[in-house]
Amino acid sequence: MPLTSFGKSNFLLLGQLFTSIGTGAILATAAIFLVRSVQLPAADVGIGMAAVGVISFAALFAIGPAVDHFGPRKVIVVSTALAATATTCFVWISSLFTFILFESISNSALLGMSVGQRALVGRVLGSGDRVRFQAYSRSLSNVGYAIGTLAVVPLLQADTRTAYTAIFLCTALAIAATIPCTVKGPYPVRAPERKSSRTAIADVRYVVMAVLCGLLTARARILTVAVPLWTVAHTHAPAGLTGFLLFLNTAVVVLLQVRFSRGAADLAGASKVTLFGGAAFVGAFTFIAFAGTTATGVAVAMLVTGIVLFTLGEMWTAAASWTYSYELADPAMHGRYQSIFALGRTVGNIAGSVLASVVAALGIVGWGVAAAVLLLCCVLTAVAAPANRAKGLRSRDN
Repeated sequence: MPLTSFGKSNFLLLGQLFTSIGTGAILATAAIFLVRSVQLPAADVGIGMAAVGVISFAALFAIGPAVDHFGPRKVIVVSTALAATATTCFVWISSLFTFILFESISNSALLGMSVGQRALVGRVLGSGDRVRFQAYSRSLSNVGYAIGTLAVVPLLQADTRTAYTAIFLCTALAIAATIPCTVKGPYPVRAPERKSSRTAIADVRYVVMAVLCGLLTARARILTVAVPLWTVAHTHAPAGLTGFLLFLNTAVVVLLQVRFSRGAADLAGASKVTLFGGAAFVGAFTFIAFAGTTATGVAVAMLVTGIVLFTLGEMWTAAASWTYSYELADPAMHGRYQSIFALGRTVGNIAGSVLASVVAALGIVGWGVAAAVLLLCCVLTAVAAPANRAKGLRSRDN
């Protein structure tokens, strides 16, 4: 099916591309700006990031109800305006307090955009198209991150306040470009009436699935933290290979995410590909771990093989999580349910940092622990998922 089959929802994909360009630019800039221009101690940067994470986590409890009450389009537009404004205000960051203030507003607003869009997709697209849409969205996001990261390289090289100001203003414009895309995008159909008084957080099966799928997003920290450190410190591979491995991961996702999402269009398929993902992670971490025991050429080949397997697992588990997030949700409360899934991803970020530390401390044994954790999450997710949507709805109503 061609991309144009999404109709007006294609504008949402364009908006996602703009947002990811801005996000990529900020991710590449933030730490360097805070340390070199604002001259915050590295420890303060870590404290600030932790505080922002806690505030953003709390914000999700308000974002979901807001999406359901005001509608996803309004929340996306307001959140986008807040994110662009807060990013512009980065030029006035001069202390730990102002960093936490503006970054918390920006990060919470970006979460509002994300939850709002996922809820909007849940309202305007059928179950067969939602996963395919998210696959295109993830591919475009990776393209956007790459563009944003590369675009700021010359400005980062300049390392001046003027250069950082230019980055923040251009990033704010890129994020703001999402507003006309949302306005031109689809209008949601009226949400169905609620059939149960149960709140989203009381839907035990959904919360369990959100936590399990969230834990699987720990893979991101393993890729960006554990793999580079392992490559440099424990293998004979050249240090420059780390950049290529991250590029390889991005390229494979861009090219193959849509194809690898086809098997996860329903709950039965999602359970199957989740198990495929678990097996792929075990294979990936085995190759990466034992790359530290071989000569240079073999180590390079093992690391590349490991990253390819890792990316397959990443694509399979991501596609399955989209199906779970929509098919098990109450269609009358997509905002609340999608915010619960976002809470799960926050848990995954924390778990990823812990697993990266375990790998750093225990070496090959640490890779075994990481593989066991992800495999267990995959197996538990596949077991906990109902065989079909009807069973999931009945279990929620009981």
